[in-house]
Amino acid sequence: LQTLSPVTHFSSMARGVIDLRDVLYFIALVSTLLSATYLSIRSKSLSHRSLQYRNLQLGVVGLIIFSLLIGWFGSSIGGRLDLTDDKLFTLSPATSQILSGLDDLLTVELFQSKDPPADIALETRGVNDFLEDFAASSGGNVKIVHKFPEEDEQAARKAQLLGIPQGQFTVQSRGELQIKTGYLGLSMTYADRREVVPTISTIDGLEYRISSLAFRMLQTERKRVTFLRGHGEKTTDGELQTLAFILSQQYEVTDIEPVEGGTIDLSSVDVLIIAGPTQQISEEVRASIASYIDGGGKAMILVDTVTIDLQRLIALPNRFSFADFVGNYGIVVDDTIAFDVRSYETLPFSAQGGSVAIPFPYWMRVPTVDAKVAGQVESVVLPWASTIGFLTESTLEKISLLETSPFGAVDYNYRNSPDVSPNSQALLDVTEADLFQSLMAAAVTGPAVSPNGSGADFRLVVVGDSDWISDTVVNQYQENIGLALNLVDWLAQEDALASIRAKVITSRQLLYNSPTHKNLVQYGNLIGVPTLLIVIGLIRFTRRRNISQRVYSREK
Repeated sequence: LQTLSPVTHFSSMARGVIDLRDVLYFIALVSTLLSATYLSIRSKSLSHRSLQYRNLQLGVVGLIIFSLLIGWFGSSIGGRLDLTDDKLFTLSPATSQILSGLDDLLTVELFQSKDPPADIALETRGVNDFLEDFAASSGGNVKIVHKFPEEDEQAARKAQLLGIPQGQFTVQSRGELQIKTGYLGLSMTYADRREVVPTISTIDGLEYRISSLAFRMLQTERKRVTFLRGHGEKTTDGELQTLAFILSQQYEVTDIEPVEGGTIDLSSVDVLIIAGPTQQISEEVRASIASYIDGGGKAMILVDTVTIDLQRLIALPNRFSFADFVGNYGIVVDDTIAFDVRSYETLPFSAQGGSVAIPFPYWMRVPTVDAKVAGQVESVVLPWASTIGFLTESTLEKISLLETSPFGAVDYNYRNSPDVSPNSQALLDVTEADLFQSLMAAAVTGPAVSPNGSGADFRLVVVGDSDWISDTVVNQYQENIGLALNLVDWLAQEDALASIRAKVITSRQLLYNSPTHKNLVQYGNLIGVPTLLIVIGLIRFTRRRNISQRVYSREK
């Protein structure tokens, strides 16, 4: 019944994908219902014993059987039209490029339920569609093996050994609740390497997940992403565990801190990340970092000119933010706190009687600017961030990455009034004249600025905040982790994976000029559209009634 349900066949259309099997299903369904209606009408004027009536009955029964066959067996029918903006459900050319590097057979074993519970039925169908496209684009180098652990004891044992769990789902039927089990996971084997995806909960981002694992198995040596520590930075075993874990699936992730004597060795580092230092960085370490960048190195520096006391929600200046260092490369990080009066997040705050959701302009929803570097992530959330700018005399290639909406503003006076709560005076005193667009993240690339440089082009990304990649933020806003990974890919010059990762469903916030504008849009959709249909219906009804009441007479 689930397979025959129109809801099942409409699910892909709701996501912006038109499958040929769904089109055929609805054609068959509509034809059946129209034929049944025609049969009902003709039965009043035809003899039920006549050959014509019997043929009509047979035709309707045939259409019903045809509809049932398409509903039950239509999953094998191919053909798809992807109407989404970023072609979310169409394989990226970068995936085909990765698969072209296969010189051996890549075997994908999909562990699934033959009769999946409703909770994962749609995802199971989507995963099968994706794997069919994945195998077709490989030129015969990918083999898909379907295993059904619930019916095959050997497959069940293998799923258990691989760590692919048997999920439990609640099913309500005949007035009682039942627990039904289901599988949806896969393993990939290439030569002597194996990668496992224990559970697939959604097909959103599945292409990147599978392609990155395939890319990882193809690599003989992985590039190294290193986090600087020892100066109050956010660390991979502290605030950045989520980012480090996801990076480790593609890169070798390490930490580095000054040894005795204050120096660091960056000779084997491919990408250096400095996430919000709050303590003084010695001149020896500064010189090592500068030498690394001038030698064609790649670095992402997250600068916190302001630190936040989360208990009291007050802002404190950070003397050791490393902002002066990035100034040597044409980027200035301002000693400010930015906020946006239109594009912001609503956060829960403690109040008497429980938690209250309050608009918080200091947590800005900031759009991306450069799709080549940002990977077409629409926007990210920056909490308590500082504005940045370019030095006009710099000859390096300048790339704007993040800019606030035109309704952004800047708190220059936070030292005298450090309150950064929802009731901050800076938020209350802002006027239309104070609103403007501000740069929040940027990149520069080009030959080294130092006379001692090697001449090779370096890449440097600077963001006026480090909290945006912390576990607290990225676990709530998945787009933040997407942008962070894309920036690392751009720095490591793994641009192909960034184009695949960009194909995820992202939030696109609507901005309104005023509360009246917001109410017009909201109630226009809730009331206006149904009212419009009612008016059209009344007009047609009136016209038909007027026509039926006309008195016809023969013209002379």
